[in-house]
Amino acid sequence: MLENILPQQFGLHAQNRPQQRHPIITTAVPLNNIIDIRSQPQKRDQSLRTLVQEKIHEYATTKGVTSLPDLLLWNEKGLKYFEDVTYSPSYYLTNEEIHLLEKNKYKIAANIPSGTMLVELGSGNLRKVKILLDALEELGRDVDYYALDVSHRELLRTLALVPPGHFNHIRCFGLLGTYDDGRDWLQRPEVQGRPKTILSLGSTLGSFQRADVAEFLASFCASSGSGGDHRNPSFLVGLDGCKNARRVLKAYNDEQGINRRFVKNGLHRANQILGYDAFDLSRWKVTGGWDEQNGSHNQYYYPAVDTYLDSRDATGKIVKSSVPAGRKLLAVQSYKYDWDDQAELVRRAGLDVVDCWASEEDYNFGKMNNTSTTDLLIIGAGPAGLMAACWASQFSDMSTRIIDQKPGRTQRGHADGLHSRTLEILDSFGIADRILRQAVGDFEMCYWNHNSETSHIERGKRSLSQPRYLSRLSQVLLNQGLIEGALLNYLNEERRIDVEWQKKGEIIDILPATDDNFNVKVKVRDLSEESNTTEIIRAQYVIACDGAQSSTREQQEVPMESHSEESIWGVLDIVPITNFRTSLYFISTPFMSVSDGLLTKQISADIRQSCVIQSERSGQIMTAPRENRLLRMYIQLNWNGNSQRGKRRESPESLVKIAAEAIQPYHLTFRHCDWWSIYKVKQRLVKRYRVQDRIFLAGDAAHMHSPMAGQGMNISMQDTYNLAWKIGSVITRKAHPSILDTYQEERHPVAQELMELDNLILQAYKQSDPRCEEVEKVREKYAGFITGTRITYPPSILTAQRKNIDSHVTVGMRLDPFDHLVANHASGSSIQIRDLLRSPGALWRLIIFPGDLREEQKMEKLRHFAASSFAENLLPKLRDRSCLEIILVHSSPRLCIDFFDIPDIFRPFDETFGYEYEKIFTDYGSHNSVPCHSQADERNEASEFCILCRPDQHVAWAGGMNEMDDLENFLAPIFV
Repeated sequence: MLENILPQQFGLHAQNRPQQRHPIITTAVPLNNIIDIRSQPQKRDQSLRTLVQEKIHEYATTKGVTSLPDLLLWNEKGLKYFEDVTYSPSYYLTNEEIHLLEKNKYKIAANIPSGTMLVELGSGNLRKVKILLDALEELGRDVDYYALDVSHRELLRTLALVPPGHFNHIRCFGLLGTYDDGRDWLQRPEVQGRPKTILSLGSTLGSFQRADVAEFLASFCASSGSGGDHRNPSFLVGLDGCKNARRVLKAYNDEQGINRRFVKNGLHRANQILGYDAFDLSRWKVTGGWDEQNGSHNQYYYPAVDTYLDSRDATGKIVKSSVPAGRKLLAVQSYKYDWDDQAELVRRAGLDVVDCWASEEDYNFGKMNNTSTTDLLIIGAGPAGLMAACWASQFSDMSTRIIDQKPGRTQRGHADGLHSRTLEILDSFGIADRILRQAVGDFEMCYWNHNSETSHIERGKRSLSQPRYLSRLSQVLLNQGLIEGALLNYLNEERRIDVEWQKKGEIIDILPATDDNFNVKVKVRDLSEESNTTEIIRAQYVIACDGAQSSTREQQEVPMESHSEESIWGVLDIVPITNFRTSLYFISTPFMSVSDGLLTKQISADIRQSCVIQSERSGQIMTAPRENRLLRMYIQLNWNGNSQRGKRRESPESLVKIAAEAIQPYHLTFRHCDWWSIYKVKQRLVKRYRVQDRIFLAGDAAHMHSPMAGQGMNISMQDTYNLAWKIGSVITRKAHPSILDTYQEERHPVAQELMELDNLILQAYKQSDPRCEEVEKVREKYAGFITGTRITYPPSILTAQRKNIDSHVTVGMRLDPFDHLVANHASGSSIQIRDLLRSPGALWRLIIFPGDLREEQKMEKLRHFAASSFAENLLPKLRDRSCLEIILVHSSPRLCIDFFDIPDIFRPFDETFGYEYEKIFTDYGSHNSVPCHSQADERNEASEFCILCRPDQHVAWAGGMNEMDDLENFLAPIFV
């Protein structure tokens, strides 16, 4: 059959594989590769004897259904009898299982990575498991097989079939003990760190009480709070789903009586355990029947004639009891598991079926994994995903995982520009300095156009890349991989969050609402070499940052609307060899004129400036200087309807040739190309950023556009910076879930504006304008948007209606005066306001500006604020929950105001740690004091007001100190 052909990609030979193996785990003396893991075997035998006595007494003295322990069936003689059962023609289960294993052996074996401990519950005779072991050997998987059994003789017989040296890759061992012994052994510290697979073939689990199976499987898994290097096992479980009564009865009640002999041996074993013949075996028979209600085949002992049964009462006294003919004593049950039963089993066990193979006759063999839970799962570890992880790491009481199918961070190429707002955000985590030390500043932009008279290009204009007043941090250029590296370093510090590379989220389902709120089920495949294992992760929320080809978006069937025609761009990073420059002439001194002939020639190397080049020959080309002398080039390939460019096989050489033709009369060549690619770009935007309440799309998964405005990475990182603190606030129960609606309300309009900007700038670049006036107009109009510093969110549950309290404060926009110095009132140390607004989880800031407290009227207003209902009731509750902190910035000289004259709401006292000194500041005497104070003083106007700042530094509310009722009403629906 085709399924039996060994896949070529799995044909690995021993000599081609590393020979490093795990040491043999021996917690007891190994005998012929058998490890004795029994805990107090003599005590266990005594416990079994006591249990049998109790069951016999119960049977003899009560009328209810009584069962003997099924462990009585599995002595050495019983194991031999059961092997005979498996060869019975009517016993369908073994044949079905062998057929299924033969058909799917390579697929099943592919789920068992090298280094795994494969532990089989019961040793059998290797007839079935050897099919799987042979497949593992052919795949070259280094696996340690452990047969777990209570019979030493049976283990010896089993292992004799696979002596040392039989396999090159498989090592075979026996574990002498019960299932409980095996479970305890697998949870020992020396075993915990290894991958493990529990194998259950045949009717092993079917013989358990249905109510006990889930607990038994779950007992092999550590609790979610377990520490250390613990790896929960995977399970390969066979379950018989046949509920055809006729077929089942025939299998367990064969004409030859083989099955009856196996079951009756349990009574013989009971007599042995007790040390006397409680059962007269000549009088006892075995019968079986199908229990339709419970979906099980039940086998019973019963006396053929009236008889007596010796039992012991609670005092140990022998009691002789009469038993009527036909009274049943339950020997063993075999439960059948159809699809509904299996689904209920794995749910109750906390497992999930990640793969399944079924026979034509209802026998199912499934791979089950322990379900992992995490509050937040981030899919994609690019800039957007890493930004989300940085935010999430601030929530110590929230669990977060981040996965990515790539083997590691970006090494070369991709995005490379960071605008002001993104740098401010990075600075709020303390990451910006690491990036600025490596990056190239992008301060000026040069515009080059085609001169029709000379057929050459010439520079039409040079201008600032952005107005300097927008932010203290100007745009910089740096490889995306180095930016990701800075974010990863931050996450790695103090082991905040580890990125799990080579893991792909394959299937995402939304489960019905549950009490634990982990309603998103994600099947994750490990793509690392050989393992290819799967894991089920259940999360409360998922942020999908998995890029333009987002599998999350595709699975959830979220359509993207097109907003433009497709454009094709060649992008490459080279070290250029060029004479590309500009000659300028200017007057030497301000007192000379051009007629004096005293002009000075200045040469500018525009290759180290950002340039936009419009060429008659080659269309639009953009360049940007990069670290390590690199030059990033964007070359439009389908310019002017030239559809052939971009379809042909491009190369770095062909792309540079296009650029060289475009910049004539200058020349351009290269010897080193760091990275290159061809991008097909079309403006696309999803309508919904939030899917089924639990999944959020961010970055390229939600929007795509051209590289003309350099917005991709910036908007993507700002998406998740907007989102992650909201999710964290909801998960940690610090905010109402309704705040999550604002992600769509706030970020979707930003993407729409980005599409508008992208269209306008593309049209402007197409204009035949030697001075690029249209381009300049677009960039000037959208400067606040391009830099990200003027993005303003609309009114919502998180943003109040706008008030004009000051020209520097706009409700909905990020707080403007980041770089204004204030002095700590107690210590006098200077700090910038932006440093008070770091990104600390769900913490909001209420900044009070009371003016000059030397004026008694203003001090009185401050006291009135401190006595308000808001300050006395709501504020302490929010402060105790780490939801809100209050900061006072007055405009008085420090030494003129006694620290203890300021209301104690601003300087709370703790009996252990004393007063809090870090929340009272003054801007008096600062050469760049807070604008709202200085401008109010100049206008002789009242300067008492408050600003409520969200965790993401956007202004949520602004008003006077006498408007606390309004503030309280605003906050009420936000905080739970």
